[in-house]
Amino acid sequence: MRLEALIDENYEKLNESDLHIWNYILNHKKECQAMSIQELASKCNVSHTTILRFTHKLGLQGYSEMKIYLKWENKQQNQFDNIKVENICNDIEKTMEVMKKRDFYDVFELFEKSDRIYVYGSGAVQKNAAEDLKRNMIFGNKLIYVLEGKSETDIILDILSSKDVFFLLSLSGNNSFMNEFACKLKQKGVKIISVTQIGNNKLASLSDISLQFYTHPVLLNENKAEFYSTTQFFLINQILLLKYLEYING
Repeated sequence: MRLEALIDENYEKLNESDLHIWNYILNHKKECQAMSIQELASKCNVSHTTILRFTHKLGLQGYSEMKIYLKWENKQQNQFDNIKVENICNDIEKTMEVMKKRDFYDVFELFEKSDRIYVYGSGAVQKNAAEDLKRNMIFGNKLIYVLEGKSETDIILDILSSKDVFFLLSLSGNNSFMNEFACKLKQKGVKIISVTQIGNNKLASLSDISLQFYTHPVLLNENKAEFYSTTQFFLINQILLLKYLEYING
C-alpha cells in the first residue's frame, strides 16, 4: 500500500500539524528518504515526537517504517502502459456517458423540497470534491454546507430534519464510519444522495439516490499496489451543475 492510501484511510485522525508534515513529504519524497527524523522535524518546524505520532496515526510502527515506504515507492516507479491509460480514460468516458443521459430530476426535486443541503466526504479526495460541489452549486444559487470532519457529524445530527438533504461521497461505499453516519441520517428522515464507484455497496443501499461512476483498480507493480481514478467525483459535480442550470432555465 502507498503512503497516499494510508493518508486517505486515516485522514480523520490527522490534525493541522500532521497535514503540514504530509504536504512536505509529498513534495519532497526523494529528499525525505535520506533524512533523519530530526532533520524532517526541522524542515517541518515541529518536534521529532510530532513526526513519530504522525507515523503512528498512519498505522506504522515508526519513522523507519515510513522511510521504507518512501524508498519502496521510489524503487517501484509507476510504469503505466497504454492499456492502463486506456482503461482509465474508458472509465471516465463511460461515466460521462451515463451522467449525460441521466436527467437528475429526482435530485433536483429533493433540492427544491429541502430546507438545507449538506455534503460530507470520507477521505482527502472526497473532501476536496465536497468543497468543489459547494463552489459549483453557488452558480445555481444553491448553498451547500460542507462538513469538515467527524466531530461535526455528531453536532449536526441535533439540528437535522426530514426536510434536509445530505450528499455522501465515498469511493468504495463501504467506509464503516460513513455508513454508520448514513444510518443515523436515515433515522432522522434525512434524504441521502450518495456518490460512489459502481457496484453493490452498503452506502448505495442506504441512499435515497445513488450516483455511481466507473473506476477500477489499476495495478502499479508486482506487489499489487493499486491506484483508482477519482476524477469522476469532480466530473459528476460539473455535470450536476450544468444539468441543474438546464433544469431551472428550461
